[in-house]
Amino acid sequence: MTTLDDTTALDAATPALRLRGVHKSFGAVDVLRGVDLDVAAREVVCLIGPSGSGKSTLLKCINMLQPPDAGTIRLAGTEITGPRVDVDAARARIGMVFQHFNLFPHVSMLANVTMALQTVKGTPKAEAREIALTQLERLGVLDLRDKRPGDCSGGQQQRVAIARALAMDPEVMLFDEATSALDPELVKGVLAIMQDLAASGMTMAVVTHEMGFAREVADRVVFMDRGVVVESGPARQVLDEPGTDRLRTFLSQVL
Repeated sequence: MTTLDDTTALDAATPALRLRGVHKSFGAVDVLRGVDLDVAAREVVCLIGPSGSGKSTLLKCINMLQPPDAGTIRLAGTEITGPRVDVDAARARIGMVFQHFNLFPHVSMLANVTMALQTVKGTPKAEAREIALTQLERLGVLDLRDKRPGDCSGGQQQRVAIARALAMDPEVMLFDEATSALDPELVKGVLAIMQDLAASGMTMAVVTHEMGFAREVADRVVFMDRGVVVESGPARQVLDEPGTDRLRTFLSQVL
């Protein structure tokens, strides 16, 4: 079994993520058709594109929730798509925040944060609790620790979901439309948290329709359509001076 340990920690010379020739199909539908993508350590990459372009599937492939059918994904230089890879060890180093929070409804917010620490990383219960409380306080939701998800707003649930991911001390954070299920007045707060994470040096791949966030926070914007990368470059250049007709058409509809 391939192990993922501190010898593969991120450094300036090794991309945090390197994808080559990633394919993913569901039945007869080719969702990803040979995606190549690098994300440097401490870089923020925003993935944009129309619905069905493969953005969310790409993130799920990176986190091995939906292993690719072909191609390779490397995390800090170590391939995580091989047949003998310890997938749980890889996932422990990649935080993911979903559109619909994916919290366990039957347990408290605190338990939602401590669960993966204890079951995946083997963190002792008392230590897991302290880590969880620290992250809940960092995200401004410490007072919700004893509540269940159904008793909290969408914005509060998403903050807890981010706290859960950060508690694992990930090297890379993936955000899959983290604000699209929120009421408009709650979007700004979650985007501010993501901006703070970016400013702290967190490596991030973000699927988003928030073009203002992409312009201001992303180092690079990647435009996907029909399962391939159509255009990629510095955020302001891609958004303000699109180089393809397809991207110009897309931006005319969302800006």
